[in-house]
Amino acid sequence: MSIDHVISAVGSADAEKIKTALSALAQTSTATTTLVIDGVTIDVPASVGDAVVALLKYLANGDSVALGAVAELLTTSQAAEILGVSDTYVRKLADAGKLPIELRGTHRRFRLDDVMAYREQFPKRS
Repeated sequence: MSIDHVISAVGSADAEKIKTALSALAQTSTATTTLVIDGVTIDVPASVGDAVVALLKYLANGDSVALGAVAELLTTSQAAEILGVSDTYVRKLADAGKLPIELRGTHRRFRLDDVMAYREQFPKRS
């Protein structure tokens, strides 16, 4: 997992424009989302549209954002980073059967979907 691109926080005027656009965005349950970037139309899965909206929400709130690729199989350290806990705690979760693992030799690997599902079980603290 690496950070490939950092988007700095936008100014307050731009943040307000983003907030206005997001408030006008209706929640839909379509299978695809249409994005228009610099006049180019792109049909993407709804999950991609959700990710773009999440990115815009962070920017509208004055946050900077880091983007990077995440592998489907994670190391203990990568899973811990996503969960916001220590490596030791992730190993304990795996040993207790609370977080599924795949063994690659003697190394634990965690499916990204499993880590995200575990993370979703707990409300986000503000």
